[in-house]
Amino acid sequence: MPKPLIGINPYYYHWNNAQWNGTKEQYYKAVWDGGGIPVTVHYPVDNNGINEIADTVDALVIVGGPDIPNDLYNGSNPDLVDEDVLHPTREAFDRAIFHAVKNRGKPILAICLGLQHINVIYGGTLYEDINTQMENPVYHGEFNGELGYHSVTIKKDSTIYRVIGTDTIEVASTHHQGIRALGNGLRAVATSPDGLIEAIEDAKQGNAFIAVQWHPEMMPGNKNQIKLFKWLATEATTRKKT
Repeated sequence: MPKPLIGINPYYYHWNNAQWNGTKEQYYKAVWDGGGIPVTVHYPVDNNGINEIADTVDALVIVGGPDIPNDLYNGSNPDLVDEDVLHPTREAFDRAIFHAVKNRGKPILAICLGLQHINVIYGGTLYEDINTQMENPVYHGEFNGELGYHSVTIKKDSTIYRVIGTDTIEVASTHHQGIRALGNGLRAVATSPDGLIEAIEDAKQGNAFIAVQWHPEMMPGNKNQIKLFKWLATEATTRKKT
């Protein structure tokens, strides 16, 4: 049986008088280690391209990135949003590809910004800056900088618990935003010691996706973290057979 094709949504940025998209090597390595074949997908020029991508890939990784525009969740503190903000082209694509892949019953692993964006898609809100707006936050690392390490507690009746097999793990983070109000139809299934939501799933379809606030791809060699990518590849293969 061939390995499943795992699509990865690209970063989108301007450099050298051109728009570029690309993928951090850590994501590629994690997908390979998990048993999948990674491929960076491209922003299509027409709406049907979204469907063609969703039909072609067997699963999807939604990667991290910049801050989500404050107006997408009616945020009241735009001054706390970093100047590095999600480009409208990427925001629209990520939203559309998430719906397209999920509607086809294919598995999704969302990371950091991916979790935050799913929460916004479901109507939830965000802390623009957890260090300013949360009381006694743990160290979640520096946004686009130094990693922070802390524990996460996982609910035992969740998909991610069944995947990892333990209710407490150590994670690596680098972010300054997080879930404030949970979106409708979502379930919080993991938290950090300060109470910040660290993982979510669909309340009705618990295995539709796994979304985590931390960066499992930044912990190569950690057996608990690679299990997330193994779940993605295994689920992709299993669902492809049915």
